[in-house]
Amino acid sequence: MTRTHDAQPPVQQPDKHQLDVDQDRLSALYQTDLMDSGPEERFDRLTRLVATTLSVPVALVSLVDARRQFFKSTFGLPEPWKTERETPLTHSFCQHVVSRAAPLVIQDATLDPLVCDNLAIPELSVRAYLGVPLVNDDGHVLGSLCAIDSVPRQWTARDQEILEDLAKLVEEQITLRERVAEMARFDAQRALIQGELAHRIKNIFSVISSLLIVSSRTETDLEGFVQSVTGRIQALSKANDFIIEVKPDGDGFNGGLAGLIDALLAPFKRNDLQVIVSCPAMSVGEKAASALALVIHELATNAAKYGALSTVDGYIDLTCRCDGETFQIVWREVGGPPLTHEPSRKGFGTRMVTRTVEAQLMGKLDRNFLADGLIVTLDMPSSMLQR
Repeated sequence: MTRTHDAQPPVQQPDKHQLDVDQDRLSALYQTDLMDSGPEERFDRLTRLVATTLSVPVALVSLVDARRQFFKSTFGLPEPWKTERETPLTHSFCQHVVSRAAPLVIQDATLDPLVCDNLAIPELSVRAYLGVPLVNDDGHVLGSLCAIDSVPRQWTARDQEILEDLAKLVEEQITLRERVAEMARFDAQRALIQGELAHRIKNIFSVISSLLIVSSRTETDLEGFVQSVTGRIQALSKANDFIIEVKPDGDGFNGGLAGLIDALLAPFKRNDLQVIVSCPAMSVGEKAASALALVIHELATNAAKYGALSTVDGYIDLTCRCDGETFQIVWREVGGPPLTHEPSRKGFGTRMVTRTVEAQLMGKLDRNFLADGLIVTLDMPSSMLQR
């Protein structure tokens, strides 16, 4: 006999459920971040071990998506494939390991109907092939660990056992790699949270200092001064609650977008003329409300520290408008200290706001530093407002 895979289940046309499973497999593959990644000794060590143990000229760790196979590790692969580290599926035996989710044993590819017309035979000198699946913790087949010979070969049961044992080591390395990457993401997120916390604490003290200075200029008696400052600090505390956790009512914030903006800007204004808001009645989802709260609070904080709200006569003009698929917020500061130049350095707050708009709202934030005041324009898809 020249074939040993006749007993395997026949390849069937995928039904809708199978297509869904395939999409899940591709998602699992891409989540590993292995596709198009560079060579790593942890994998190269294992392909060398396959080649030495099974006495084959070529060994591969192959990852298969919908249109190509990518070689995470190669041993003995000829050029230009060694440098390119991928082939289309026209040159892939490993795709059959993935589609069957089972080992594939081919003793002479030129005589096997499954692969006899595969371009890997003339172009990569593949004649005998032994491949076993690489499976993640959720049972998705990511690719294949394979041994290749350039001449016909009778693979033994022991050969397959050895390759399956080595495939387990490859799977362990993939899992370990994902865990290390997850820990790195956790450390980066923790650093971001620590930076944001430190930034907020610093901002709170700066804003309170600004409120004290502005209140002292507008209140003429001690009792009025104390009441004014106390009320603003309490309102500031409530505004910070919005940033930490916006509580939804049904599908979103129960005060709507205008209510959210009013609540956030309340601690920064002494009267209704200091903050002018023009916003249509519209609902806002929990996630969008949380992101917008962070953005608006940061803008108001900076205005209280350096901009229009740091002066007695300065004010904010905030306008919201919805134009079809685009929602826009325009933040305009009037009557603040004159702006002589655009800041050359972007602080943590600026970077945090930009990241929030781009990542959570899929929008864009533009800042224009004009001589008579700052203008900030936020554009985002209207559909994001309901998230």
